[in-house]
Amino acid sequence: MSRALGQQAGRRHSRSLLRSLAIREAPEVLDHGSDFPVALCKADGARARDADGNRYIDLTSFFGVATVGHRHPAVFDALRTQSGRLLHAMGDVHPADVKARFLREIARRLPAEDYRAVLSLNGADAVETALKFAAAATGRAGVVAFEGSYHGLSAGALEVTHLPAFRRPFAAMLSGRGRFVPWPAADGSDAPAVLDAVRIAARADGPFPVGTVIIEPIQGRGGVRMPPPGFLANLAALCAAEGLVLVFDEVYTGVGRTGTFLRCEAESVVPDAVCLGKSLGGGVPLSGCWMRPRLADAVSRAGVEAVHTSTFLGHPLGCAAGLGVLKALDRGRMLQKAGRIEAVVRARAEAWREATGCVRDVRGVGAMIGVELQAPGGGPGGPLAGRVVARALKDGVILLTEGLAGDVLAFTPPLSIPPRDLEQALGLVERALTEEAATP
Repeated sequence: MSRALGQQAGRRHSRSLLRSLAIREAPEVLDHGSDFPVALCKADGARARDADGNRYIDLTSFFGVATVGHRHPAVFDALRTQSGRLLHAMGDVHPADVKARFLREIARRLPAEDYRAVLSLNGADAVETALKFAAAATGRAGVVAFEGSYHGLSAGALEVTHLPAFRRPFAAMLSGRGRFVPWPAADGSDAPAVLDAVRIAARADGPFPVGTVIIEPIQGRGGVRMPPPGFLANLAALCAAEGLVLVFDEVYTGVGRTGTFLRCEAESVVPDAVCLGKSLGGGVPLSGCWMRPRLADAVSRAGVEAVHTSTFLGHPLGCAAGLGVLKALDRGRMLQKAGRIEAVVRARAEAWREATGCVRDVRGVGAMIGVELQAPGGGPGGPLAGRVVARALKDGVILLTEGLAGDVLAFTPPLSIPPRDLEQALGLVERALTEEAATP
């Protein structure tokens, strides 16, 4: 078996596994029939291996989950210790002791001392918690969200997810509780107009009066889009003046990806609720919604029953893994590494702009950088981006696209990626971009 990067060993085992899945899995889950997916079998740090033994450098953190790296020793040790003690507890009746330790450690990293948490398993769960508690606090079910937003695909979260591909199949069950306003331009030229649109949408008549505004401080699936400086602080001021609950969906941006534990720290915003997920458990399902008292106290137990709960609330393995993630961030000085990753990716992407003419924009911060492509001559960049991702995979780099048109290469590597691996992976992406851009 070759130790070189790329699909040197072919794809026989991956194809076999994909054929097996095609028989047993709903067809919408995976592109079973194409030559793109591989069946992954191992990952360490920023490296991964598929079922055929092919090796890859991961520039995605596997959907942003492995921010501290795959199988980080601190996470792995925490899981091993916890699995020898308690695999499952009774989260809203007899909780695991590790939940208390995890929440105590998270509390030290939040922008206010009075946040109270509801833990869950994925980002959509955390968003659902925020929306339900906000509605309970305000008595108003309507929510203002932003065009290009992605907040999850469960029923409540889908109401405030704007991307049409995710909404269209389920339009019959959507109530219209979400009202969408434009995402502000990066240069801030339309920021006052966007804030006015939020105010107008919140005050407008309708079957669902608005009580909440939800925003990603940087849009992820929307194309790694950043608001202009000062916008988040001005939005917070507007929400306070209008009596609206402000929810920050930091499922993608949180837990250190942008160089601070939370992105809201960049503008000293203290949201009413913060949603975390993805990298919070280092690969183990774990998420949570942290709420100020206005929200947290709005829902009461019904006698002995918790009324917003789940079987795996505060799961011991998840909480232990979360403690491992926090330890890895601290001991590895990983927040400082986000800036180094940004500098390297930006420099290479700007060079690609000059060399190929196919880079329309470079944006983002820390280990969350988007490179928007265009076709040679300025046409749509989605097809080119798709070819680059497919070519990079064959050459040994796992990369994904974001954006409504799939035209943004999203660079979200683990913070722990070795500089040599980052440079090697970017070199392979550069070769793929250069050669694919020259393809008629």
